[in-house]
Amino acid sequence: MSEAKKESVRFMDDISALAGIDVRGPATDGEAKAAIYVSKRMDEMGLNPSVEPFPVCPHFPMAWALHFIFAIAACFLAVTHPWIASLIVLLLMISYYGDTTTKFYWVRSLLPKHTSRHVIGKLKAKGERKKTVVIAAHMDAGQMGMSMEPKGAERTTTFFKRYFNMQPPILFLLVFALTLTLAATVYWGLHGSTLIGQRLMIAAVIGNLVATVIFTQMEFAGISPGANDNASGVATMLELARRLKDDPMEETEIWFLGVGSEETYMNGMAKFMDDRRPLLDKDSFYFLVPESCGFGRPRIVTGEGVYKTDYHDPALVGAAFLAAKRRGYPEVTPLVLRTGGTDATPPTVRGYKAVCILAMNENDYVPHYHWKTDLPEYIDTRALEKTSDIFEETIRIIDTEF
Repeated sequence: MSEAKKESVRFMDDISALAGIDVRGPATDGEAKAAIYVSKRMDEMGLNPSVEPFPVCPHFPMAWALHFIFAIAACFLAVTHPWIASLIVLLLMISYYGDTTTKFYWVRSLLPKHTSRHVIGKLKAKGERKKTVVIAAHMDAGQMGMSMEPKGAERTTTFFKRYFNMQPPILFLLVFALTLTLAATVYWGLHGSTLIGQRLMIAAVIGNLVATVIFTQMEFAGISPGANDNASGVATMLELARRLKDDPMEETEIWFLGVGSEETYMNGMAKFMDDRRPLLDKDSFYFLVPESCGFGRPRIVTGEGVYKTDYHDPALVGAAFLAAKRRGYPEVTPLVLRTGGTDATPPTVRGYKAVCILAMNENDYVPHYHWKTDLPEYIDTRALEKTSDIFEETIRIIDTEF
């Protein structure tokens, strides 16, 4: 069997094993089984993995729905106490900002926590360690929901690409509902029950109600099999471990991080960063994130975010593009991700160097995203090979040229 064929089989073995786990949602028994599988694979490669449990709120759709439910309540409160209602809405906006940037959590902290887990394997440098590369891929699979239905989601993505040359900023549009609510409550406080104030308030209630329905429905929808999102990223991480274990870097230690609870909007990675922040030197740590990289053309994510775009470290992004060029992949292009975020967001917003690679089709859409059809048979292992090649070369550039 050729080396390329063997590599393809390895990818598919890992992806099929993970996608075959029933209900691999965040902080579930399925995620625990995935952690056991990843730990076993790392142990086979001599990475001496550790499994690290941590508390997390897995109900992120409900956490976000609560923001909009409270905003609806504030609309009614504004009839008699508009300034108190305005303060509540302002606090909700701050909370939503903290939640969508992973910087802090207010409303989410009201919900119960469950146990998730990370898996961490390490490959020491040949010589003195001067740098550390963390390859992070999440092991859990995501919620489905009516907004994820592939045909409708791809049509929306195609529309925004054609007419606005951007990713659809769906989550930012939900920010508008809160902004409208603040405007309505403040207007009511200034002018009372005028026709304009009543119309603003009705529009605010409708906007918040739509957001509430979207996230509440998502909370009770099923869990995707997650072959591409993100068993493909885990398989890529394990492939990089296989490639590098017999030829470590000269002065770069590599951590292979199977992330738990990414599908809580990166709450797991945020927890990983915050628990270790005093130990992670911002000048010497680099975070590489393979995400949904199993179908289409690899894209190097240069920035991501909801309220605003948080751009990844230019030098590290440049190294990834240089790596793609050196490996002969000129088709790799940049992407600003506005549909949400990846596990590159928590390091970036905390001042660390991070970059993400994901793969998309010609419409800038990740096929089968968060849907029941995210199955191993739709994986293109060539996309995984390209992602692995680019990240491997990026690590070598970090080791020798940074």
